[in-house]
Amino acid sequence: MPGNGFKKSTLTLWLVITLSVLMLMAGEAVALHRYALVAPGTADFFARWYGGKELVLRGRNPYNREIDLEAQLAMFGRYTRPDEDQVNFAYPLYTVYFFWPLTFVPYPWAQAIWMVTLQFALIALTLVSLSLVRWRPPPWLFAVTIFWSVFFYPGARAIMLGQFSILVALAVTIALWGLATGRDRPAGVVLALATIKPQMVFLIIPLLLLWAFRQKRWSFIIAFALSGVLLLFSSIAWVPDWPARFINNLSAYSGYVGFGSPLENLTARFAPGPASWLNPAVTIALTALLLRQWWKLLTVHPEDLLWTATLTLLIGNLVALRSATTNHVILYPALLLVFKRLHLSRTLKGSGGWVAVLQAAVTVGLWVLFLTTIDTTRGDNFEAVFLHGLLPALLLIVYLIDRKRLKAVTPTVAHRL
Repeated sequence: MPGNGFKKSTLTLWLVITLSVLMLMAGEAVALHRYALVAPGTADFFARWYGGKELVLRGRNPYNREIDLEAQLAMFGRYTRPDEDQVNFAYPLYTVYFFWPLTFVPYPWAQAIWMVTLQFALIALTLVSLSLVRWRPPPWLFAVTIFWSVFFYPGARAIMLGQFSILVALAVTIALWGLATGRDRPAGVVLALATIKPQMVFLIIPLLLLWAFRQKRWSFIIAFALSGVLLLFSSIAWVPDWPARFINNLSAYSGYVGFGSPLENLTARFAPGPASWLNPAVTIALTALLLRQWWKLLTVHPEDLLWTATLTLLIGNLVALRSATTNHVILYPALLLVFKRLHLSRTLKGSGGWVAVLQAAVTVGLWVLFLTTIDTTRGDNFEAVFLHGLLPALLLIVYLIDRKRLKAVTPTVAHRL
């Protein structure tokens, strides 16, 4: 039958694609393993991996101070000072579920496999974002955009550091895509996984839950709640006191980080004089702007979910108590909306070429800015803290200036399916 033949050919195609991707990942992992043997890295992943390994293989509590000290010796060859990275397990315990198999292999292999996993997760994030914003660039620009997504400063740095931010951004984007396409249960399940980095989702999760509540999308809310309960209580059964230990580690982290919110870092760098009043004033203004947009979404225009979510992510990346440029991967949909708006411009000839130029410019610009502003007082690879708020601030300005045109190319979401 033609129908069965079509299904078999489609299944075969996906099987070939899957096997090809797995082979490519395996080849990259082997190559990166050789690199990891001589240049161990992914520092942000190592602390979680070491604590997870000790828990899985030896049953030790990853939040114990003894494990912090062991990780410090392994990473730096010495104990760190109180004002340096304490290499502690500053994540919820169920973060271990993401890399559990890697606790059984030596770190060079774990590093290589993790970096490859993050690279392909970043590509997946871009593909889902393209579908979410409904932008279909021509094949050549599609290829350039995929290339850009991997080498763009926040994404590339997240891979090099082994940051979980890529997985969080992917989870949030899939959740938004699921809500937009009526896949509420998978959206709720995946969104629960994004809670491993609360500073990235402290605004977007409440927004999505409130919107779903107002629109009676109960399956999304129930799926999120049940998944969250499962993550929480399964990990508590493993290590009963981890929530209290996690909070203590967060407090310790705030003590040795030594810098404030991205907005504070920006005002301190570019307006040090009035920073004491400018930062709270801008924070209040942004909060008012966001609350107004939330109110409109929840009461008048429920179809504007993606537009409101984009503004929420931009403002959240400015007012979060702690953040970093690696968290900016969650802004990929916001960036792709800007590229889509430029590509669809009727007044700009060769708009696809201008999109590629813009992608190259922002990539080179951020890398040059990083390399020329390294904070040498903290190390030879420590980015200047004003970068933590630069991209979301610039993007927010673009969104406010070009609001009408950007909103016009932002897809609406069917709130009742």
